[in-house]
Amino acid sequence: MTQTELPPLEILSELGIRGMLTVTPLQGGFDTAMWKVEYEGQSYALRVFRAGGQRDWKREQIALAAAHAAGLPVPEVRIADTWRAHPVLLMNWLVGHTIDKELAAHPWRFWQQGLVFGRMQAAIHAVPAPVQFRKMPDAWIGWQCQEEQTLQEQLRHLASDEAALLHLDYHPSNVLTDGKQVTGIVDWTNALAGDPRADVARTASILRFDPARREPFRERLIHYIFAWAWHVGYQRERGRSKDMPLFYVWAGTILQYDLAKRYQDRPQALNAARRWTYKWKAKAGCFEKDH
Repeated sequence: MTQTELPPLEILSELGIRGMLTVTPLQGGFDTAMWKVEYEGQSYALRVFRAGGQRDWKREQIALAAAHAAGLPVPEVRIADTWRAHPVLLMNWLVGHTIDKELAAHPWRFWQQGLVFGRMQAAIHAVPAPVQFRKMPDAWIGWQCQEEQTLQEQLRHLASDEAALLHLDYHPSNVLTDGKQVTGIVDWTNALAGDPRADVARTASILRFDPARREPFRERLIHYIFAWAWHVGYQRERGRSKDMPLFYVWAGTILQYDLAKRYQDRPQALNAARRWTYKWKAKAGCFEKDH
């Protein structure tokens, strides 16, 4: 879904936002479109979900409310409504820019940015999941890999009973910074309750493999050290994550399912992720055939 498919001024008008305003399109994600809205001296983020995306819309609101109550830097929802079957959120604008952009502009800050990135994920995992998520304590296990019954059963035996708030899309494009500290965490449509190790493994898989990124060696090295700093920052707050191989199998499997629809014409883009997943299957004692 792209901004060109939707009329933001018409949507805003139906939300009661009329008059002199400025609308700037932003990168909104695979299933959402976003704009920055400047109106009466204030800035907002308009987030429009795909038609019929009420589940993601509701999940995002629940997660944002829990994160905000815990003092995390997340946008506040001002208006939640629907426009022609498209769920809509109008939220406060957060200052800062994505960590991805910070690394591109100031690559020498990769270690500092990685540390604060890791500490903030640890802060998320210190938040108890909201009651609506705790009603589905195992939902994360089958998320995006419903057909992997053996893997799910193994995870149920290994997973802890902790019902922490999980972001499940925590990566540098969804975290904002002012150059020193994290100023915002966005895109909570995947959020669930569960074992924090799942969220750690999910982030590791995203940082390790991004088929859309074709970088020269210098940039790859910066992102590698950034990921190392993320681990250090997280462990300083939460301690070392134990028994991770099976969680990495889960994360690698999800990454393949998650991205397969985007790379139907280039399936070889996921070969490295497949090899990485197979390696962790061997370490975890899993030997099912890869997809």
